[in-house]
Amino acid sequence: MAALATVGTLVRVTPWDDLQYRPGPDAACEFVADQTPFVFRVEGWLEDGHIRYGLHGPVADGPDRYRGLVCSILTRADGSDWRVESSSSANFKVGPGTVRRDHRYDFRHPEGTTLAGYPWVSRFGEVEVIGSAPDAEPGAAADGGGM
Repeated sequence: MAALATVGTLVRVTPWDDLQYRPGPDAACEFVADQTPFVFRVEGWLEDGHIRYGLHGPVADGPDRYRGLVCSILTRADGSDWRVESSSSANFKVGPGTVRRDHRYDFRHPEGTTLAGYPWVSRFGEVEVIGSAPDAEPGAAADGGGM
C-alpha cells in the first residue's frame, strides 16, 4: 500500500467527532453530528520552513459539504512519518484553499493553521490510504525530508 505522502494517493478521512462547520463570514460556527468519511487526493506537503507538518489536496468524493474544496491534514502525533505510514490520526481542515500557518500557536493546535474564505469544516479523525487517483503519475512519491 502507498504511503500517505505519495502524490496522487487517495486518502479517506473519517471524522471521530462532530464537525466544526462555518458556512460563511456572518454565520456562527456550528457543530454538526456527521462522521461520514470523505476522500481527497494528495497534491503535496504543507511546509513551514524545513518542517513538513501535513498534506493537502482537492476533495475527490464524499458528502456535498466538501465538494469543490481542498483538504489539509495536519500531523497530530509526534513521531508520525507519513512518508512510510498508510494510516494515522490527523487534524483536518477543509475549505476553499490550503491552510496557512499561524505562528502564534504550534501547528498541532486547532488555531495553529487558518483558512481563508468559506465554507470551512474542521475536526480530527483517522486518515487512511485507499488507492491512487487514475490520473496520478506512476511512481510519483513525496521525496525525503522529515516531519
